[in-house]
Amino acid sequence: MSFQAVTYASPSAFVSTRDRADLSMAANALRPVSFHGRVVEHGFVLRVALRALGEAIWSEDNWASGSEMSRVLDPVITVHPDRVWFEAFTQDLGAYASLRVDRSVFETEGEVHCGTTNIDFTAWLWGALSEMRTSRETHFRVGAEGFELRTESAGGRFEQKVELPDRWVRGFLQVQAAMAMPGTRLRVRPVDLLAAIRFLKHHKAKVSPRALRYEFQPDRDAELVIEPWDHRVPLVGATQGYPEQRTIRTWGRRKLNLIESLLPFAEHVDVYLKGRALPSFYAVRLPGMTFLLGLTGVGAGGGFGGDSGLDLLSDSERSGEDAQARVLAALAPLFHASTETLSAASDLSLVYTANALAALNRAGRVMFDVESRDWRHRELFSPPIDTATMFPPDPRKEAAAALLATPGGVRVTAAQAEEQEKLRQFRDPRTGEKVEHKTVYRQWRITGQCGDQTTELVVNDEDRIVFGSCGCSWFREHLLNKGPCEHMVALFRASEGERRGA
Repeated sequence: MSFQAVTYASPSAFVSTRDRADLSMAANALRPVSFHGRVVEHGFVLRVALRALGEAIWSEDNWASGSEMSRVLDPVITVHPDRVWFEAFTQDLGAYASLRVDRSVFETEGEVHCGTTNIDFTAWLWGALSEMRTSRETHFRVGAEGFELRTESAGGRFEQKVELPDRWVRGFLQVQAAMAMPGTRLRVRPVDLLAAIRFLKHHKAKVSPRALRYEFQPDRDAELVIEPWDHRVPLVGATQGYPEQRTIRTWGRRKLNLIESLLPFAEHVDVYLKGRALPSFYAVRLPGMTFLLGLTGVGAGGGFGGDSGLDLLSDSERSGEDAQARVLAALAPLFHASTETLSAASDLSLVYTANALAALNRAGRVMFDVESRDWRHRELFSPPIDTATMFPPDPRKEAAAALLATPGGVRVTAAQAEEQEKLRQFRDPRTGEKVEHKTVYRQWRITGQCGDQTTELVVNDEDRIVFGSCGCSWFREHLLNKGPCEHMVALFRASEGERRGA
């Protein structure tokens, strides 16, 4: 167990009169963050989105006796100059929910203290949010001070020390690592996704498989296929640039009902697919805000916080404390920035900057914004966690190190730089005309002999494994669903000289 000190001066509260409503969220007094604002636009959508966040937190409140996850853990809130950001997990860690509200939704009142803290979000508060009305002036407050406007039924909790299960901590960090992975992005119509959710609501699968299958064919819109019925949902306008047929299977589809209430008000939904049996993310773009739902990539009974092996896809541990300190010092005053911007600001190469960000992300000190594709400063824990304790040595790393230490154990036979072009089609919002955009991706294709196995890797320009193959039993069973095998890790390390010297 990890421990996090949490103290609330009062419960969170929602108080409504005929002319005014006050939504006051109590923050951890040991990590003070202050934000007071009047809701000036999109008040109805804000209510619906906060209700959806509460449903993710409380809808599966089973309080399993003796279970590591037998209590509801408070959401995390981050206040930045441009956004207010809520993050939480479902109780089984099968889904991650995040609500990002633009600061333009509020008219700020008083001084704002940016930062990250926990908030008291009780089941009572979730129920009370249904009383928000656009006919009343609504004031939104986050702060560590006690709230005078509160009722006895507010139901706040006043823990002095909260036990954070290690699985919950790892889950938070794995979500961020998964978001930073390259993958496929589709922009889909809310009505198409709603059709899939409604089909699942009225049809219960009694046999396997139970995946959602995204199918891509050249020059055609993507399709969503619901197993085991092979029910097809055309994703009208969801273009993609794959030159050959491809299929990506995902799990966790029942959790999609958490965004059902948001889809009638959505402008569009961006779907981020990280790969077969890897996490997937659904960003529901609403007026003035975005609700992000992350689904774990594993099947029945799995969830975030397990042994995902995603950290083995990069070499974050070798970035060095100096590089991490320089990157964090560059990011903190900016609040958010791209890898390229931080590379220039910290005077480090793109590869070293990417590895340093991966290490900071793994420690909970930065987060990846999947929408804007940049990094944000977010201190998830205070003090920072000990990553060596939270992430014990992986047997695959130890086996890879043994291969590297054996004379002739790892031999790089080819390391070739490649460029891959991808065409994306979209409509110009000003003219409505179709536009083609060509993106060039630079990567390394590496082959080698690792022990008795022939292994192949593809490494992108940020020094991350994006594809691989091996003849070993681990790869045949898991592919890259649980990260690379020991032979891939060894070849990745052995080819570092060729990649860095180019």
